[in-house]
Amino acid sequence: MKKKILIIDDDILIITMLTKLISLYPALELVGTCKSFQEAKQFFEREVVDIVLLDIELSDGHGFDLLPFISGDPSIVVITGNENYAFTAFEIGAIDFLKKPILPNRFKKSIDKIFERELPVAPVPATVEKEKPFLFIKTGVKIIKIEIDRLLYAEALRDYIKLVLSGQETHLVNLSLSELSRRLSNFGFLQVHRSYVVGIRHIKQVQDDIIYLQENNTAIPIGKTYKSVIGTLLK
Repeated sequence: MKKKILIIDDDILIITMLTKLISLYPALELVGTCKSFQEAKQFFEREVVDIVLLDIELSDGHGFDLLPFISGDPSIVVITGNENYAFTAFEIGAIDFLKKPILPNRFKKSIDKIFERELPVAPVPATVEKEKPFLFIKTGVKIIKIEIDRLLYAEALRDYIKLVLSGQETHLVNLSLSELSRRLSNFGFLQVHRSYVVGIRHIKQVQDDIIYLQENNTAIPIGKTYKSVIGTLLK
C-alpha cells in the first residue's frame, strides 16, 4: 500500500520540486499540497496522511502551530531555510530536518528513514509496554505531549480549555472544545456538556444529571442537549 504524503509550503517552486521528487518513489502517493496555515488546518479536518512535509515559516502562521490539528501519527519531515528550527523539529518528534534548498540525495535519506522505521524488529519482551496513545498540544509557547489514557476531562473556559489529567496535573490550551472532541473521538471520549469532554474509561457512575469520575469523585454536569448521548452510553 502506498504511503499518503502531504506538502505544506507557501513556495510554489519548492512544491514543484518536491512533487517531482515524490513522483520518483512508487511507494509514495501525493494526496495534497497546502500553501497556507489555514489551508493545511482545513485539510487535516477531513484527511489523515502517513507523511507530512512541513514548512515552518508560512505566510499566515507558524508550521509548528499546526501540530495540534494533525490527526493520526504521521511521519513529519520539517522543511525550512532556517537552521534555528532544527532543535525544535526533533524535540516535537520530527523524523528528519531538511534545509532548503533541498537536494535529491538528502530527500532520499529522509524517505529511507521513514521506511526503515517500519522494518520488522525483534519481538518486544512481555515486560516492556508499548507506547500509549498521545497527542501533541500547544500550551502557551510550548508544545507538550499528553498521554491520552491520563486525560480525565477537558473544560472550556472563556478563552482556553483546561485539560485535567490524573495526578491533579492541569494544562491550559488555546484550542476549541469541538476541535479537541474531534481529535479524541476515536479514543473513548464524549462531549457531555457544552463546556465538558469526558474520558469514558474514567467514569465511576452517572446519577441524575451528574457524571462522577473515579479520581477524586469529580462531578461533571450533563447538559440537557447531551442526555441522549449518555443514554446511548448506558444501554
